[in-house]
Amino acid sequence: MRWEWQGINFKYVLLALAAGLVLLLGGHWGYQTYGYNQPLIQALEEDEAVVSYVIDDSLPVLRVEVQLKRTANLMETYQALDRRVAQSLPGRSYQLVVKDNRDARLSEAYYRSQFAIHQAIMQGNFAEMAAVVEENARAAGAEARVFIDSDYVYVHMEGVDHQLMAVIPRQSYAEQRPSGNGSGSYVQRG
Repeated sequence: MRWEWQGINFKYVLLALAAGLVLLLGGHWGYQTYGYNQPLIQALEEDEAVVSYVIDDSLPVLRVEVQLKRTANLMETYQALDRRVAQSLPGRSYQLVVKDNRDARLSEAYYRSQFAIHQAIMQGNFAEMAAVVEENARAAGAEARVFIDSDYVYVHMEGVDHQLMAVIPRQSYAEQRPSGNGSGSYVQRG
């Protein structure tokens, strides 16, 4: 087979194209690994509250799933972690998702509490909601702590060997501010 045509050696052209493709893909991998992911990885590894994490950058919005140590105040822990993630990803949209190790009893207690939680978000009766959550947790043999800030309701239920951590947005998803400014959000799925 002839690899030349009008003085152009196609072996070298194909070799140059292959080398360019390898450089392009390698550069992209290097940018993802050491460019914007490295500061995030460093922030997550330095946070003492984080047990483990998974970063999923295959979606348009970066998804950061974290498992947290037991904490006395889920709201403060989440807020501090959210600030660190935001600082490590300036201008990048992300979801901060808290994973937990809930069992069937805690899941049932949370399920029974969801009506009161969402009613409180809509109507503002947070004291009643906290009482319902605490009662449902007690019935499941657990202890519950509820925290509220201007953006989220934080529900933390602790049993003997399991814990449930829920971070529920106070605004409906349609009303939430666009997260193009790097603001983190969201609920965990157990």
